[in-house]
Amino acid sequence: MADIKKVALTLAVGILLALFVGFLVDAIYSSPKYEDFCTNNNYPIAYEKTVNRELVSGCPNITVSATDEKSCYDSKGYITFNYTSSCPSSYYCETCQVELESANQDYSRNLFFILAPISIALIAAGLFLSLESIGSGFILGGILILIYGTIRVFGDLSKVMRVILLGVELVLVIWLGYRRVEKSSKKKK
Repeated sequence: MADIKKVALTLAVGILLALFVGFLVDAIYSSPKYEDFCTNNNYPIAYEKTVNRELVSGCPNITVSATDEKSCYDSKGYITFNYTSSCPSSYYCETCQVELESANQDYSRNLFFILAPISIALIAAGLFLSLESIGSGFILGGILILIYGTIRVFGDLSKVMRVILLGVELVLVIWLGYRRVEKSSKKKK
């Protein structure tokens, strides 16, 4: 029964610690929001090359030129229309989504650089805490935070950088664990 209590305490400390750090970092350093980049409320939708509502509502024809369409596509944007009195009056290339994606990539990278040292410090602290359940909870929390930070940045990395990152993390965690086990075995002698 005592082992179940230790496991439960370890899980509780680990999960709550990871949630605490995650929400603390989010409260201090918020992620980019769609509304901050795309303020015109024009969500990406399919468009017709020629908007002809003249027969229905008296609106003039607006035709998207092939050059503008290609240029917009090349900049990873989408064509959207300005409206005057419910009629399309002109069009433009909306690239706010590209800007948002770039901001999210920067945010994920920065988040990793914030969370990685915190997670390593928690793992190291967990290795040196004298209460086994609490120490194990710190290790679990640190590992969960490290996994979250890695997942956030992982998609933006090349295949080679992914392998390097995971290798460095693995070596660091093994090294920390080995140093602790080595010190524990020296104390027992």
